Amino acid sequence: MTNNGVSPEMKCAGLREMLPGEEVSDALLMNLLEGAEETILSLTNRTALPRYLNGLQARLAVVRYNRLGMEGERARQEGSLRVETRDIPGDMLREICAWRVARVPV
Repeated sequence: MTNNGVSPEMKCAGLREMLPGEEVSDALLMNLLEGAEETILSLTNRTALPRYLNGLQARLAVVRYNRLGMEGERARQEGSLRVETRDIPGDMLREICAWRVARVPV
């Protein structure tokens, strides 16, 4: 995980506060945060996460935590209730894309 002024322990503590009542290991929290960071860096064409995106990283990690056990599932129907999911919610994707760095051909 890149260092942008916030220690991994502080990021884990912040993520833990976003999951009240959940008993989550530090290793899982770190994996969720690292995965969220990798996704954001990939989508923004960056090599380091700006500290302004720490909140977005934590929110994306929470989304992924809530979807544990639903890997590969796009929709679920129980009776008349149908729930569809996306890898990244649309509002988060728009926020990530706003930080995108243009690629310059070499």
